[in-house]
Amino acid sequence: MSKPTALTIDMINLLVLQAKHGNGDAFNMLYTHFFMPMKRFAFVRVNDNMLAEDLVQNVWLKISKRIKTLNDITLFRSWLFKALKWEVSDWVKSSKNKILTNNAHEDASDSQVADQALDMEQLMPILAALPASEADVVELHYLNGLSVNETALALDVPVGTVKSRLSRARETLRTSIYGEFNNEL
Repeated sequence: MSKPTALTIDMINLLVLQAKHGNGDAFNMLYTHFFMPMKRFAFVRVNDNMLAEDLVQNVWLKISKRIKTLNDITLFRSWLFKALKWEVSDWVKSSKNKILTNNAHEDASDSQVADQALDMEQLMPILAALPASEADVVELHYLNGLSVNETALALDVPVGTVKSRLSRARETLRTSIYGEFNNEL
């Protein structure tokens, strides 16, 4: 997989429009751009690298069939993460909440996979310190760059709820960070 390029919102909207009209290259660029953020989102919830990748692939298969039905291209990012949220939720329901073990199927020589795992390992304790609802908004808003409105759409909650969860999460993290810092002094 090639390294994702930084895409602006306008570029994403243009690619979505092109993909809606059957442009495979545009769809592939969207896939490349969103794959790792989506994988990270899924990994935080299922704690299994291969499963997270499978869930993301399932979402992209569904998106490839449904992208033509997206009426407002500016909603693509929230639509994408909402689809992933539902895919993860469906998997959790179908697995009857089995405890997962992380199968180490990764090739240790692949530095890109190692870097990705390290990033996910660093994020896990930070997000785990928050209630799930707050972790969701922090991840979508700060880590994946969704606006407050897009985050609200992705999580199917009011904008005010997103704002209050972000505020509580910031306060929790601030207290946690400064509390650890003060204890070290």
